[in-house]
Amino acid sequence: MKSLNSEFRNAIVRSIDVGEDKAIKIKDLIESRLSGFRKETQDTFSSFKKNASRIITSMLDDEGEGLCRVKKGNAYWYYWASQKDKDDAVEQFEMSEERAFAFAFIKEYLPELIPPHIFSVLQTEFTKAGEVLDHSDLTKYLSKIDFNPMGYDMHSALDHESATVEERKAWQFVFDCTFEEKCFSANYKSIHKNFDAKELILSPQRIVLLNQHLKVLAFEHNTNKTRYFEIGKFSDLAGSKEQFIAVKKTDYESREKVSAICHTWVKSNFEATSLANKATFTKLKTDDCWLVEMELSFPIHFNRKEPDPFFIANYLSGFSDSIVVLKPEFLKQEMQRRAASLVQAYTAQTTPESIVYVSPNAMTRNWS
Repeated sequence: MKSLNSEFRNAIVRSIDVGEDKAIKIKDLIESRLSGFRKETQDTFSSFKKNASRIITSMLDDEGEGLCRVKKGNAYWYYWASQKDKDDAVEQFEMSEERAFAFAFIKEYLPELIPPHIFSVLQTEFTKAGEVLDHSDLTKYLSKIDFNPMGYDMHSALDHESATVEERKAWQFVFDCTFEEKCFSANYKSIHKNFDAKELILSPQRIVLLNQHLKVLAFEHNTNKTRYFEIGKFSDLAGSKEQFIAVKKTDYESREKVSAICHTWVKSNFEATSLANKATFTKLKTDDCWLVEMELSFPIHFNRKEPDPFFIANYLSGFSDSIVVLKPEFLKQEMQRRAASLVQAYTAQTTPESIVYVSPNAMTRNWS
């Protein structure tokens, strides 16, 4: 059965924490950390628990080392006696070159999305992956691969290993509140005055890596608004006794039909992404020109009860004048506003500083 294979045993080894103060019952272990395996096996809870118990019992150490258990009430709680014991158990599972490659790629390009407590547990895997790749031909693949989702060689500067202890604590705190659906209070350093220098009460909805910034999408209780907050800009984080408010996706996003005229090279870019599943392309009379039609999700603007064009406009602006938006009107107007400002900035009709200074506020006000 799936639950008895080495992959499942490996997951159990990694899921149990170090120290008696972090001991966990099998029932809680299954529900919080092994639920994915149960879904795959389609076992009943009782059968799945029996299989997990059999594996855990086989790893117990009677001398108080390695995997240990302590009885609390009518249940046994399990924990690793030391980090070395856990690391030794983890190392029993061979790190293949292919797995090493995957670990190296994740650590290099996507570490910010790994919660700090999980990243710290994976240190053994990251180290072993590096050792395996040092003697592997697969290093040639890493040296030949560039991961540039922004179109240029730049990646988030957020790093588990270079972050300060306080930064990691804040990072972990926001992750925990999001996963556990708990409110927290914080101050926030914002360019928008209605959020700056005020204590916020937030119900975090989801963690998002957006434009190389790690953000939390959260409902702000005082204003009844849902918006993205950059985690690194929080200060004075603390738990809140306010009741968590879950927000439906339809409350903070709207689906809008977008149509535009684009060049063939832009069409090719769309087709190389998940947009290919959402877009239809109609050839126009002019060579290399296409009508693109698609339905996209727009966040609801935190200052206005209407779709916010900011993120989509940023993305489409990267194609410059090789795409022209036709609909919806709010997106078209934002593209027009940006184009007009750039004309002023680049034709010396006004000082570039004045254009740059008012830009964020211009994006958050009603259009005239």
